[in-house]
Amino acid sequence: MADIQQVNTPEKHVAIDESFSLYKGRLGWIQYIPLKRARFGIKTYMLCEFKSGYAWNFIIYTGKHTNLEQEYVDLPVSSQVVMMLSRDLLSKGYCITMDNFYNSPQLYIYIYIYIYIYIYYSGFIVEQNGTLNFSRKEVPRELKDNKLKKGEVFGFQRGKVSLIKWKDKKGISLISTDHTNKCVEVETRREKIKPKVVVDYNDTMGGVDRVDQHLADYTLPRKRGFSPMELFYNICKSVGTKSALVYRLELIKQIMEKYHQTEFTPRTGRPSTQLTPLHLTGRHFPDLIPATEKKTNPTRQCGICSRAQGARGKKIRRETRYYCADCETPLCVTPCFKIYHTVANI
Repeated sequence: MADIQQVNTPEKHVAIDESFSLYKGRLGWIQYIPLKRARFGIKTYMLCEFKSGYAWNFIIYTGKHTNLEQEYVDLPVSSQVVMMLSRDLLSKGYCITMDNFYNSPQLYIYIYIYIYIYIYYSGFIVEQNGTLNFSRKEVPRELKDNKLKKGEVFGFQRGKVSLIKWKDKKGISLISTDHTNKCVEVETRREKIKPKVVVDYNDTMGGVDRVDQHLADYTLPRKRGFSPMELFYNICKSVGTKSALVYRLELIKQIMEKYHQTEFTPRTGRPSTQLTPLHLTGRHFPDLIPATEKKTNPTRQCGICSRAQGARGKKIRRETRYYCADCETPLCVTPCFKIYHTVANI
């Protein structure tokens, strides 16, 4: 597992869901999920990239003997699975999408306490979103009992955790730390308005389904055997698909490195007689005005604000502590710094 995680760094959006391996033998922890293509089989909890379907982490379900750590024993089993799969991604700016089997207000609050108290050293917070089961603890009764008309949105917010209910053909409840009840227009045969969290959930939830699709494309000819061999064959297929994904990414990088244009092709014809101003070329960064003998924190008049005029026709005087070291011009960080380095005729 460590090698799988070192080979590829997942993109920002990842998804947690169950993957199913077809097996109809005698086994105490065989699962039955009618919505899956393989209705009977061995269940595996997976964390995958939603675009490529790269399985970055997984846990094999073995009933009460499932390998779960004691660190999260106070949480429900579904929340323990989420913490074990995603603990190496917490506080690194990832966005995790899950369905209602895993989501609960209790899990979201626990993750935020865990991040802020223990691993809030990097400054990045993990974001989560997904569908929600009304029977979960700490779900407000008003969210359960409120009957909406088609297209209406209703929700609650506590800190960064938002609980949102939306009525389409039927009521849909969602939970997110990265969304509000904001709605957006969706391009369909008819103009339709949906909450942004619904659109993002539909776009980012299919990572594990993509894994199942890859595994179904490359079946190994074999006779059905006992469960350890079944798991071994599935792991072999999974490693093969991961290798193909990594190879494809490396091939793209090599092609880009070989054929990308390092220098701009010079234009033909007469060269321009007008010189490009220094403030429109290169990369410029704001910096503090250096200290002097008299002042440790000196200020100077902003080069953009001083050109503006007030209501009485007098120039505006505004001091700033920042300047562009290359241009040696004092400028306010926003918006004057951007204006000075992007507008030709100032």
